[in-house]
Amino acid sequence: MFRKKLFFLFLILLFAFAACADESDEPDVTATAVPQEAAVNPTTPPTEPTAVPTELPAAADPTLPPTATAVPVVEAEPAPQRFGVLRFRDSDSAPAGSFQLLLEGITAPAAGTHYELWLVDDSFNTLNLGPFEVADGNVQFSGSVEQNLLAAYSSAFISVEPNDVDDGEIGTIALNGTVPAGSLLHIRHVVTAFAGNPDGSAFLIGAQGQIHHAMEHTGFLLDELANDNIREAQRHAEHVINILDGEAGPNFGDLDGDTVAQNPGDGFGVIPYLNGAKEHTNLALAADGVTAEVELHAGHVLISSDNALSRLDDAISEALRIIASDSATEAQPAAEELAALLDAALNGVDANGDGAVAPIPDEGGIITAYVHGQNMASFEFFAAEGANVAAAPAEEAPEAEAAATEAAPTVEAVPTEAPAAAAPVVIEMANFAYVPNEITVEAGTAVTWVNKDSGPRHSATAADGSFDTGLFDEGEEVTLTFDAPGTYIYYCTLHGSPDGSGMAATITVTE
Repeated sequence: MFRKKLFFLFLILLFAFAACADESDEPDVTATAVPQEAAVNPTTPPTEPTAVPTELPAAADPTLPPTATAVPVVEAEPAPQRFGVLRFRDSDSAPAGSFQLLLEGITAPAAGTHYELWLVDDSFNTLNLGPFEVADGNVQFSGSVEQNLLAAYSSAFISVEPNDVDDGEIGTIALNGTVPAGSLLHIRHVVTAFAGNPDGSAFLIGAQGQIHHAMEHTGFLLDELANDNIREAQRHAEHVINILDGEAGPNFGDLDGDTVAQNPGDGFGVIPYLNGAKEHTNLALAADGVTAEVELHAGHVLISSDNALSRLDDAISEALRIIASDSATEAQPAAEELAALLDAALNGVDANGDGAVAPIPDEGGIITAYVHGQNMASFEFFAAEGANVAAAPAEEAPEAEAAATEAAPTVEAVPTEAPAAAAPVVIEMANFAYVPNEITVEAGTAVTWVNKDSGPRHSATAADGSFDTGLFDEGEEVTLTFDAPGTYIYYCTLHGSPDGSGMAATITVTE
């Protein structure tokens, strides 16, 4: 019995000892636990303590200092695709009464539907400018109304409407046309109206009206010199100076000594009108959300206004020479120079002889500034939310190649990578002009346009729609072969007009 008790006691002690041994073999978790990625295969050499597994981001390694933490790279969203612009021009019946819609790279509407162009005012009233067609992804749609569209409307849109249905409802909106509201406010002051000016005239409209008065009195002055009447000529010279300078100007006053400061103008002055145009153009540039369209044409307004101001300063000097002259013969050269300077201030000068007056130093004048002031207010069109209007060819083909395929059947597109020998006639696009401006070629001649302007895109677009290179960037070129005889007026869709104004030129094709 005693041996059995000893045996059982021995077993109990043995089990207790074994349990203690097992418990002591377990690792202390708080003392030896390591991150899972630090565990290694016992058969492999140990790694450095700071090694970070390549499959984990750097931020997951607690051994890295905060400055070494990897920051996720966030890719910027691509800029939305701009499909074109809606521009405004003066019509025969109203300032800014004409419009021109220029789009490229858009898909045709679904079968049984068509696009329509609408304008919207600040009270959400709409004006339907009518339906238009898409040809090979391009749109050139124009028209006119007896209304100042730029003054009345602040945005535009293009809707998709069912054919042969006139239910008074507006269909699905495909594209929206906008211009920054802050910019538009001051653009209107430049080319539409400004309440603080005489008769509420916009700055560049007032400048045009007053310089016409100055030119009229220069004509009177020349007539008096022809009649050998120096005193009457000097009286009109005073009129010219007072019209140009305005009542607050440094030269305004009784300049011919007849005790009366005569001013047939509105008293504001051409020079103050131009300075006001520059001021409000700069305000348009400083507005929130300013667009490339505003920036580009604002620069043209400023350059052309400065050209005009410089010529007006010289014009005042010539008028003062007339007043200081002792005879009609002595005054005659100054009078002729005065007339030339006023014409240059208004209409600009083709200083480089390329056949065009461009918005560049020494060329553009008040009219140039006015046209580009209206261009500042061009509505830029982007796809409406959820609308898919981008034409596939415009997305898949390089721009220069896509442009070449847009030519009409009478014009054979030549790949832009063709050797120079295949294009014997080259026209440069430089300083917002085509050089040379007028050419005559035989049928079958290849003509290459090369964009040499730093920044702006240009096109060579036929006024009759017979050919179109599309827009292309600096350093790019497009070649077209002309087979059909005729005279073609063409223009840049961004900087010219199919009426031949602005950046425009002519090609004559002979048999």
